[in-house]
Amino acid sequence: MDFSKMYTLAFLVTGFPPDVSGVSHFNWERALWFARQEMYRVVVFAPDWQNAPDTPLAPLNLKGKLIIERYPSKPWLPYKLTHVPKFSAAQEIRKKLAYYQPDLIIITDVERFFLLSTWQLPGRRYARKYHIPYIAEYHTDLYNFSAAYPRWQWLRNAARSSQLASYLYRQIDTTVCASTSASKSCQELGIPKVNTIPFLGIDISTYSPSRRNRKWLEPWLSAKEKDNKVLLFLGRLGFEKRADLLIEAFAKLKRQCPNYSLIIAGDGPDNVVNQLKRLAQQVPDIHFTGFLLGETKANVLASCDVFCSPSPYETFGRTIVEAMASGIPVVTVNSGAVSEYIFDGVNGYLVPANDVEGLANGIHRVLSMNNTEVIQHASRDAKQFSLDQGCQNLSNYYQKLLGVSKDYKNLKSLSRM
Repeated sequence: MDFSKMYTLAFLVTGFPPDVSGVSHFNWERALWFARQEMYRVVVFAPDWQNAPDTPLAPLNLKGKLIIERYPSKPWLPYKLTHVPKFSAAQEIRKKLAYYQPDLIIITDVERFFLLSTWQLPGRRYARKYHIPYIAEYHTDLYNFSAAYPRWQWLRNAARSSQLASYLYRQIDTTVCASTSASKSCQELGIPKVNTIPFLGIDISTYSPSRRNRKWLEPWLSAKEKDNKVLLFLGRLGFEKRADLLIEAFAKLKRQCPNYSLIIAGDGPDNVVNQLKRLAQQVPDIHFTGFLLGETKANVLASCDVFCSPSPYETFGRTIVEAMASGIPVVTVNSGAVSEYIFDGVNGYLVPANDVEGLANGIHRVLSMNNTEVIQHASRDAKQFSLDQGCQNLSNYYQKLLGVSKDYKNLKSLSRM
């Protein structure tokens, strides 16, 4: 295979399997998508998860076109289920960039590469030396949701007062955000050269209302709950996801409507999970399942009665789109990227952020009415967030950068002779 006729893309990521976060799923699916295009070779630099064996391998038909390079990593202090590069990883990444000679370097979630990890921006020196584009993708509203974490509330204020974000992102050619709200957050932090490109997407083919069957909920629901209305939270359990608000709202609902149950599907750091379980201890019919994946996840999504997402910090809302495609009504907060595509009473329901009473009332309203039209509208709207469309949007943007930089490959070759 003649790689010299392809553009080589280098993705520097922290979210990647075996991590099961939405960002991790997207980074893997995006890598596969680009590697399947004739014009690209893809190199992903991802955490080694301290040599965890359960890691994906590139399909045989993409051999040589999709390369996964694992760098030495460690749990990230603010959120230990995320792995970030060790200080030594920066040098390893630099050496391998020199070997693969990329035409474009994309670094995701810059703060995780810098803060409490490498204390530098891997790939920046290489990009400057060989005059190739060095761009960032803003996947996580870190500075805002840090306020939800004990002992990390200072980060948002420190970022603003010290202009930390501005300092980091000024060293990058451009920053890509997937939503207007994420771009606005970046601009408020003084991050320059921000572009809004709807690049996040998912493969919704797994999710369908046809999967609805109460038997999929039997592992958790007791016999007396067999006819209950079932609320579902599904996702990573971090403080910023505000599952605590949902538990409090559910407690209010339970006093009014005993025939409600709540399933919390997901996992997170022990301190978060233990706090949520303590909060739920006095409320009957709350069930923690741990992470659900694949077919099990899709079956449970379709089989519950309402999906609840109380986080005000979503930069996309992957599980919300999965719920829309699964045929159950969504109740979420009027905040973040979600409010850009959920329209109250049209394809879902919006409630005020950080409002227990409003969340409880919103859920009760949804479970008391006919949601057929809303569900049908949501199912149609979910299709606009396809992986193909999101990746094509990115590809178009990359081509623009590479077009502007059409002499980079020749310049790079000449400079290395």
